[in-house]
Amino acid sequence: MSTSPSTSLQPKQLKGNCHCGRFRFLLPANLDLDNLITCACTLCSKLGCLWLRGVATGAFTVTRKEESLVEYQGLRFCGNCGTAVTGDYHSGALKGEVLVNVRAVWGFNPFEHDLGSITQIPAPADEVRSLPSLLPSSVEGETAPPVAHHGSCHCGKVRVELLVDIGTLEIKEDNCSSCVRNAYIGIYPTKSQVRIHGGDNTFEYLYGRKYNGAAHCRTCGVLVFNNVYGPPVSVFDRLPPERKEKVLATYWKNLAMRPLNVRALDDVDVGALKVQREDEGTEGYALVD
Repeated sequence: MSTSPSTSLQPKQLKGNCHCGRFRFLLPANLDLDNLITCACTLCSKLGCLWLRGVATGAFTVTRKEESLVEYQGLRFCGNCGTAVTGDYHSGALKGEVLVNVRAVWGFNPFEHDLGSITQIPAPADEVRSLPSLLPSSVEGETAPPVAHHGSCHCGKVRVELLVDIGTLEIKEDNCSSCVRNAYIGIYPTKSQVRIHGGDNTFEYLYGRKYNGAAHCRTCGVLVFNNVYGPPVSVFDRLPPERKEKVLATYWKNLAMRPLNVRALDDVDVGALKVQREDEGTEGYALVD
């Protein structure tokens, strides 16, 4: 049995969940989904959290598997799909508030909001982020290609080096059910243009047809890069030769990509980027009970 926003919303409640549905919750329907804030701390910035305020203590009702969450510095994310769902602060302006990531609420479309006008709370003075030193630019006497941009998860266990300037790449964002929850803004360099360090510290979330896998840090939950698999090449055998040749050219091009989450780049101002938005929506997304 599957549920959808039109059938699962109760008259006096809003429904929310991580993307895989292992963690689900209810909120009062009278909450103002425009009463949002962002936090300038590095963790919230990398996760792209949009915090919903005004949730009274006891009004956030967990309906499924709270134990599926991983906690990191007061933020909780699903250990299976990576969706950040709740957070709290032990100091600063947000201390004591119940904060829910509105991206996990059914029906929330970030494209319908002016995110640039949302109040931003300064990072807590005691923000903790300790990154290891950057890797040397040469390996075993061999000069490595210069690094244009460095990136990482929040805890530093997963790092990336982008060898081309981000200005040479398309930057895209859509509002599908997964990208909304991950606040994903993608760039699509080739594998040869990216170096990944600490990839074994990630968990991969695959869903739907499993043609793509999102790699999140196991410790802090940040989505750093994606793996592209695509369908088995044999599925194209039924195509006429002239059509097959064109389709396979695109197929191999896609398999050569190493998509990166722009939010994971440490030296890029996301707000200053020109992002191509694709209004796909969440049609077809359903949870299986």
